[in-house]
Amino acid sequence: MFNQFSDSAIKVIQLAQQETIECGHAVTGTEHILLGILADETCRPSVILKSMGITFKKAREEVIRIMGRGGTGSHPDFSFSPRAKSLLKIAREEADEQKAPLVDTTHLLLSMLKMPRCTAQKVLHALDLDREFLQQRLKNINPQSALLAGSETTDQLSELHSRIRQGKIESHDQELPPEPDPMIGYIIDRKYQIESVIGHGGMGVVYKVRHLVLDRYFAIKVLHPYLASDSRNKRRFQREAQAASRLTHPNLATVFDWDVMEDGRPYLVMYYIEGVKLSDLILNNHSVPIAIWLSIFTQICDALSHAHNQGVIHRDLKPSNIILSKTGDTAHFVKIVDFGIAKLLQESSEARDLTQAGEVFGSPLYMSPEQCLGQNLDIRSDIYSLGCVMYEALTGLPPFFGSSVYDTMNKQIVEPARRIKDVERSSFVEIPDDLELVVMRCLEKDRDKRYESMLKVRIDLERILSTIRG
Repeated sequence: MFNQFSDSAIKVIQLAQQETIECGHAVTGTEHILLGILADETCRPSVILKSMGITFKKAREEVIRIMGRGGTGSHPDFSFSPRAKSLLKIAREEADEQKAPLVDTTHLLLSMLKMPRCTAQKVLHALDLDREFLQQRLKNINPQSALLAGSETTDQLSELHSRIRQGKIESHDQELPPEPDPMIGYIIDRKYQIESVIGHGGMGVVYKVRHLVLDRYFAIKVLHPYLASDSRNKRRFQREAQAASRLTHPNLATVFDWDVMEDGRPYLVMYYIEGVKLSDLILNNHSVPIAIWLSIFTQICDALSHAHNQGVIHRDLKPSNIILSKTGDTAHFVKIVDFGIAKLLQESSEARDLTQAGEVFGSPLYMSPEQCLGQNLDIRSDIYSLGCVMYEALTGLPPFFGSSVYDTMNKQIVEPARRIKDVERSSFVEIPDDLELVVMRCLEKDRDKRYESMLKVRIDLERILSTIRG
């Protein structure tokens, strides 16, 4: 019956059968398959459901409330209810429709949403699930886009970017607050007119602006008002501008000017980069060839190696800070942005005063153990973050994902990353063993066991790339 199901989907069915026993029920129904999905914390549907507030514990409580708890204690013979059998059939049809070789966990959950009046839907409804939003997120895991294995072109990546901008497929940018920003239309320094919000960072907002004299677009980062009132934050922002202006690598966003607005808020000016965020590429496409990923990774290494040689570490490397722009015939030309919490390796006494002992900056999903602990950082912290980025690009999931910020940070500190080949992936691309070894070495908890430099990471990545290209 399950010869067309992936190992991960079979695992979910086994977990569902285990839940049938735990609940004391006679047959495995759709509600138990839902519990099986949530019990496998590493599968993508489970991660998505948890991000929407639906946990295994809450779902199990609803299953017991709706179905009641059995009292027989006897093991069922693992027969399926009629609706569960229908669900498995629909899942196979869903996989065929998406031209997937095997039924995966994503297809199981999508099938639940298609099953009229099944108990799993009742459980999800009781937990206030936004059904349409969940369906959209699940559909975007295996999009039938033009980016197929081995066939990337500039036009195809441009098409993906266009679809993201038009809201046709999911983008992390869609999580930005929908209310209009009061700065829209404001003119900075009598020459930069603000047209739209590009993104929000820990220290400020980035706007797309038009230079009224040059009639071309730039990006301006303005410090948050509640931070600008603190002179210490203003000096930190000034350090960001000074650090970023020293970086002239082609794979780094260029900062060429900075000043202070009339209301006292400092800002810095960068060239506007038209492109696709790496986070959006990960979110919307999982058939990118390994050669493309390796090219992206080596460009990141190049850019950060330059920054490290200039005495600057990024400290907030993550997929949303990596833009893939269109340059010549290259549709995946890397531009790293937002050195907003960059720390000069050779700090002055004043600069050291600005970064208090134990002060933690960064994004928990990509922070090194020493960064989570508030310790002094060096370039190996960026190497760890690169490991997190590569892991997510190759699997579609971050290596560590906790129930809260603090849980995630604790996992970064003490929990080893699961092997890439043990993680359920929506990608059908085979991951070379050598590449997994590189990623895992970057993710070593002990910084002394990681790579010593980005250059050495790049050398190993290029060796793997040359082997693939023959």
